[in-house]
Amino acid sequence: MINQFKKFFNQPFFKSERTLAIVWGAIALFSIYKMIHKGHPDADYLIFIHSFDHAWANMPLYPLYQEDGDFFLYGPTFASLIAPFALLPVWVGMVIWELFITFFLFFTVKCSWLTKSQKVFIGWFCAQEVLNCVLDAEVNTLLVSGLMLTFLLVEKERDEWATLFIAVGTMTKLFGIVGLLCFCFSKHKKRFCWTLLLWLVVLAVLPMLMFGFEYTCGEYVEWMKALMAKNELNLLVETRQNLSLLGFVRNLGLFAPNYSDLWVFAPCALLFAMPLLRFSQYKHIAFRETMLASSLICICILSTSTEQSGYIIAMIGVAIWFTATPWKRGWWEVALMVFALVMTSFSSTDLFPRDFRMGFMVHYAVKALPVSIIWFVQQWELLTHDYVKNK
Repeated sequence: MINQFKKFFNQPFFKSERTLAIVWGAIALFSIYKMIHKGHPDADYLIFIHSFDHAWANMPLYPLYQEDGDFFLYGPTFASLIAPFALLPVWVGMVIWELFITFFLFFTVKCSWLTKSQKVFIGWFCAQEVLNCVLDAEVNTLLVSGLMLTFLLVEKERDEWATLFIAVGTMTKLFGIVGLLCFCFSKHKKRFCWTLLLWLVVLAVLPMLMFGFEYTCGEYVEWMKALMAKNELNLLVETRQNLSLLGFVRNLGLFAPNYSDLWVFAPCALLFAMPLLRFSQYKHIAFRETMLASSLICICILSTSTEQSGYIIAMIGVAIWFTATPWKRGWWEVALMVFALVMTSFSSTDLFPRDFRMGFMVHYAVKALPVSIIWFVQQWELLTHDYVKNK
């Protein structure tokens, strides 16, 4: 049976990057159709472009505006970077945005350091998560693209451009700070540091030039307050967010209401950092790739702000983990991948009844469970395995 599956998926159709481009294009077009069918652009996209309108008028960015229906939680820098879309007619900007967030990730994977087989595997394995993200018009495909480009550019010793993507990610949604992992693998650490500082200053000043110095400084302070308030809100089970390992543990209800996430976060952070002490493994690309995969998964499983659309980041990490290692994967690792595909990627689809999805899967943050298990397996491998390439 396994050989029959292998034979079926080894057909040229499934190995073609052109086929994947068509499939991902269909995902973008389907998302656009869904919005046209609803009769209005996605709410998140409207929040994005309204942030520019509010900033241009020197209005506060972080209150709950009735026209938006939800909070804006990105940095003032994002409000300036979204300007090209905000200045377009809403539907025109919406269509371009959907195509942009889909194909920016597609071409990032296509142009990356990964082998063709890795690229094709990622394209198929992550297609459902791309759909989940694009249907919400979210920026998560751009965030994971930025982290992958950071890694790629450090590998190519172009640290001055790699740090740009770290700065953009940090000044918009903070997650970009994870790109600092690449500092460990950089051959030009001084250039890495001073160019990162330079890009952070440039991106911090950019909204000041557009919206004014005092206003922008005040909004940076309000951004930090908004993020802290959102973190407190995410600890409530009823929010349907915090779909992370932290949320999974908390929502099991095994601990007191005042239980602190640090009991999970701190050991996991230590476990993430421990493989970086294996300096002798740095020279192996498989080790560096797997550390990148680990950081991508951490973004989702160790953040209280993780929601459905954010798992494109973790699933890219899962796919890299599975394909990067120089040894052959066993049946149980394949089983873990199937587990992740079903319980993480398809947990938000009609594969599961709605009452079960919302009453159990979301309530207990089950979406985080498969990728969390894979992450612990991955960390064990990083700590114990030799990543030398088999000859």
